[in-house]
Amino acid sequence: MVVSTYDNIRHARMISVDGVEADFQQVEFPKKTYTLDCSFSTYVQSKNTLVLTDRFAHTVYVYDTVNGTSRAVTNGNIQEPSGACVGPGDTVMVCSENMNSVVQLTADGDFLCTYPVDMKFPRSICVSRDKTRLAVSNTAIGHKKLQLYKILPTLNN
Repeated sequence: MVVSTYDNIRHARMISVDGVEADFQQVEFPKKTYTLDCSFSTYVQSKNTLVLTDRFAHTVYVYDTVNGTSRAVTNGNIQEPSGACVGPGDTVMVCSENMNSVVQLTADGDFLCTYPVDMKFPRSICVSRDKTRLAVSNTAIGHKKLQLYKILPTLNN
């Protein structure tokens, strides 16, 4: 498993099913410490790719954990990126809080598309194990939502 951290210079850590913690040896993280809710991560296991969001830099970092290479992804559609998860076809789904949308990227960090969501400030996201459902929740005070979306089969290719 991969978990995000805060108040730590190691922004994501691996944890085995036995509870053993490990660092990504080939990954050089940004030289900053994130506070709570400022950075989130996900891991595309089949591509050995770690994805880290930097909410206030409006950036998604994509790391090749084998070769040690990285890419900083910025795009006008990515505004305050927060929650991230692995999507259909080993793509990456990222909440874009200030755009009230979800952005889909390839595991290499290439922009694919944007999906508007029916909520303000989407923050957390996950995809079902069978890749047919997308769940998104938000942080809008007084207007909190949890939305479930069906992922069309054409998106799974």
